[in-house]
Amino acid sequence: MSLASDYFLLYHGLSLSKQDPFVIDEGIDDECFFETSALLLSLNRKNFEKAAGLNSFTALCSRLSDKMISHPQELYHLQQTLIHHILSRKSEKNLAHLHKCFNYLSDEDVISEDACNKLVSLFDPSVFKNEEESVSTVEQHNEGFNVKKHEMFVALNELKTLFNETEDLDEITSYLNAQKFSVGITGVMNAGKSTMLNALLGKEVLGTSVVPETANLTVIRHSAKPGAKVIYWNRSQWNRIEQSAQEIKSMEGFVKETRTHFKQDLDEYILEESRVDHIDIKELGAYTSASDTSKRCNLVKQVEIGCELHLLHEGIEIVDTPGLDDVVIQREEIIKQYIARCDLMIHLMNVSQSATSKDIEFIVDALVYQNVTKVLVVITRIDTVSEEDVQEVIAYTKKSLIARLHAINEDAKLDFVLKGLDFIALSGKMALLHKTGRSQEAIDAGYDLEKSGIAKIESFLHQTLFSNDNERSALIIRSAKKRLNKAVESELERLHLELASLSKSESELEAELEELQQKKSRESKRLERLKEQVCAYEDELGVFVKTQATLLEHDLISLQSVIRQRLLDDVRYSLEKDKKVPSPSRIKDITEKALRYGLIDVVRDCRHRLKVKTDKIEEMLCKQYPELFETSAQSQKTFDGDFDKGFLVSNNEVLISRLGRLLAKSSLKTLLKDDKQMSEIIKEEFLHLEELIDTRAYEVSKRIVDGLFARTNYSIDTLLKRLDRDEALLQACLSSIGEDEFLRTQRSLELHKKAKTIELIARRCQG
Repeated sequence: MSLASDYFLLYHGLSLSKQDPFVIDEGIDDECFFETSALLLSLNRKNFEKAAGLNSFTALCSRLSDKMISHPQELYHLQQTLIHHILSRKSEKNLAHLHKCFNYLSDEDVISEDACNKLVSLFDPSVFKNEEESVSTVEQHNEGFNVKKHEMFVALNELKTLFNETEDLDEITSYLNAQKFSVGITGVMNAGKSTMLNALLGKEVLGTSVVPETANLTVIRHSAKPGAKVIYWNRSQWNRIEQSAQEIKSMEGFVKETRTHFKQDLDEYILEESRVDHIDIKELGAYTSASDTSKRCNLVKQVEIGCELHLLHEGIEIVDTPGLDDVVIQREEIIKQYIARCDLMIHLMNVSQSATSKDIEFIVDALVYQNVTKVLVVITRIDTVSEEDVQEVIAYTKKSLIARLHAINEDAKLDFVLKGLDFIALSGKMALLHKTGRSQEAIDAGYDLEKSGIAKIESFLHQTLFSNDNERSALIIRSAKKRLNKAVESELERLHLELASLSKSESELEAELEELQQKKSRESKRLERLKEQVCAYEDELGVFVKTQATLLEHDLISLQSVIRQRLLDDVRYSLEKDKKVPSPSRIKDITEKALRYGLIDVVRDCRHRLKVKTDKIEEMLCKQYPELFETSAQSQKTFDGDFDKGFLVSNNEVLISRLGRLLAKSSLKTLLKDDKQMSEIIKEEFLHLEELIDTRAYEVSKRIVDGLFARTNYSIDTLLKRLDRDEALLQACLSSIGEDEFLRTQRSLELHKKAKTIELIARRCQG
């Protein structure tokens, strides 16, 4: 609030109505101006009529302006102008003279001691100093996410001591604590993922050896109580693994090994709903290591680890993936689901293996199709080669990426892909020695901490996740500030209402209370009708979300026809022109490209249908209840964020394998029969894809719909609570009307000081 607003609220018990300022004689000297201002600012509606009849009052006003003051509203207008001019001349000397004038008026019984205390408090030099320092802090503040989050926590704790109720502040604290930044670690087997991760964590959490240790997707989060949760394949997922094994040779061996090892005990692990075991972290190897004789890792879908480590305490969670060349292709779907939602993907490549085709395909898929915006490629085991070799690998990787983009006709996205890529060279072995108290061994081998590369990775990670350039971290802080502003506005509104009430008479308070109770009655009936309307909309949208499944099914059937027709056309063209069928890689590229772009169109249509529906409802609610609803700009962000990630995760190897085998034997004579068989194969393989897309679309749609109505109901409840609060406050003020005037003044000063402190803390947070 401004000084003028504070003055009218504390001294007059009125809200300030903005008006154009009086024209004040700029030639008046400071001493005369502040003495005249003190007299005029000490007047209020109770003593105005008495003062206005005096010739001295007219003479006093004429010192400042030639306009006559004959009504309280004109006095308020003049007082507002005086405060504006005081602010332009607020030196310590002038303010001290103003205080001296207020005290003189009190000593001469022109104003009461209580009125003098209020006026002195309003024009306290320390208040101006605090405000200036706060503004300076806001202007200069440009720190990263962690600093801003810490400052938010400090401010929230300070505000909790000042707020009457802290529920809103507690919710903001919970919101900030719940925000996690996810880092995905990917690469082929033996790329050094576990070694690097252990170095980042500063502790050997995951096993490392020449044999691939981590055979399952592992999510590592902060937890004050260390432990691990093992999640097994459910019956439906395992059945799909067995079906895939009929088509893919490497999976056939995996399934055979698993069935031979577990025999009838398999049913103890593979249940209708995924079995979950809670274990000690020390036992982890028995569940995740491919070299463990128990072979339990074959049945484990993923592992979740909770541990108390500094990196995780900062709000980072790590998603450590099995090798991209894992024989169990279903794990790739789980990896992509997580990677699509990661804030940063770190992809490791063994320097001696260069960039494999699997590496290149995965990086392109992540950047082009999964909407991953940042990929850090880490070249590992650099202690085994020269610096020139490392640079050759980086150059070869970029060349391979360009070739892959050209092969899939995505050359236009080259700049985008290269912009989203960074490279760092790492010796995970040397980094782990430094991080686990064996630095001398690494130094003796010629690797200090900087040369090991781990410090560069840590710096990159923090810069990417927590800098001002990170869109998500900026969004989190903006959202927290927005919530804080709402909480502050609500609390200041309560304080200002109580402040104004303390300056009012019993009859004024009774009239205000009666008016509020009438408003509360009207609003309660109005909001009750809104709740009924919202319930109807909820039912309507609930049905709509379910109908999305039917629409999706139709879209996916159309997509099947597109894939079949493109393959058929290409095979016919190749047979007629080259007298041979297309190569397996050509079949794969056609199928995958048709799938990816087809699914993008399917998802886009799904998003558009839901957005049109929810926007229409929100628009109608906004028109009827504009004070309760904001624009749907934020909901657009939600749509984009939710629908763009995690849909294109299906593994299509079985489909491609089956189509490749069929078309490898095609001829112009068999095309009609091949076309029919293609339709059957695509239809069969789409069953799982339909299930994936349908489930994901339903989850996202329901979350968006639930969010819309959660916001609506929150707005309704907030308004009703505010009316209840205001009524209780006015009743409390009425009951205290007989209190000693000194106590009421002290309460006013306390409330004013509290309000100013809250404003300063809130302003400090806006940097």
